[in-house]
Amino acid sequence: MTAEDPSSVAALSLVPPSATLYVGDLDPSVTEADLLNAFASIGPIASVRLCRDRASGDSLRYAYLNFLFPLHAKKAIRFLNHVPLNGKPIRIMWSRRDPLSRKSGIGNLFVKESVSGRELEALFSWYGMVESCKVAMDEKGRSKGFGFVQMDSEMAALAAIKALNGVTLTGSNKRLTEDFEFSFLPTEFGLE
Repeated sequence: MTAEDPSSVAALSLVPPSATLYVGDLDPSVTEADLLNAFASIGPIASVRLCRDRASGDSLRYAYLNFLFPLHAKKAIRFLNHVPLNGKPIRIMWSRRDPLSRKSGIGNLFVKESVSGRELEALFSWYGMVESCKVAMDEKGRSKGFGFVQMDSEMAALAAIKALNGVTLTGSNKRLTEDFEFSFLPTEFGLE
């Protein structure tokens, strides 16, 4: 990552923490201008920072986007999460300054099944707040047949496991107990 630009630090101090989003799984060609264009219709943006490698300047494929109002950040998650940007679905979640929930592994699930990120999120949202979900993709943009879901609590994760084991997905002949595995994982396995 590059060093903080003093003007972006000043802008961040004006934005309530709950209006800051993490935008991940970006195509390497995505620029700050692309992000501004994609999110501008949602509401006023205070700042955007595409994170880059210090040595090469290459995109690290994630960014932080600050709306002026939390309502607009929530709207962005609702309408733009899993929507393609430069041909690749993006993943949007609230930016968390406190990494405890991410690093503890509580609520983090490994899911073995071939579905889209949007379908995965819809499936798990019945059982609690989905903080993030990600389907592993190959270089051609096809699902590798597994993904990750981060629920907001262990209770929500356990409720999803209890409800979804043994269920057959719509349009599939696969039972979730055979091809859908759940296990708690630490964050380094892919959520942020």
